[in-house]
Amino acid sequence: MNRVIQWRTGLTLRERRMVDFAAALTASIVLVYGLILPLGAAYDAATARHDAAVRRSAALVANIKALEAAPLAKASGPIDQQVAATAQEAGLVVQSLQPRGSARVAVAIASVPASSALRWLDRLGGMGLAVEGLTLRPAPDGTVMLDLVVRRP
Repeated sequence: MNRVIQWRTGLTLRERRMVDFAAALTASIVLVYGLILPLGAAYDAATARHDAAVRRSAALVANIKALEAAPLAKASGPIDQQVAATAQEAGLVVQSLQPRGSARVAVAIASVPASSALRWLDRLGGMGLAVEGLTLRPAPDGTVMLDLVVRRP
């Protein structure tokens, strides 16, 4: 540091002013491009992410309120026929369907993609039917085997 001070004192007044100006210009450029602009960009990105999250949250709240306000479609007719019809509409092949009284049915479905099975179960819930017991077993081909008991509440 002493060498820099000695070097600076050896300069003329005009040279010192030019070196001081160059140092101030360099410091201001480093400050602007190294600190202020990156922090501003990070703030803008965080604001955009926050706004997107607020919009997604508002959409979810609106969907939840719509679901809570919507009445459940009540299933009518024999439960075994309803379950078989919805399974067929969903593209599922029912292996066995055994009615257990007027309000329950045991269903076995072999070799179905898990996503299709879960969508079908959700649809049953939307019809006002309740899944009383459920067993999902993975099959070697990547699908699942489904055993369940469905009842009408």
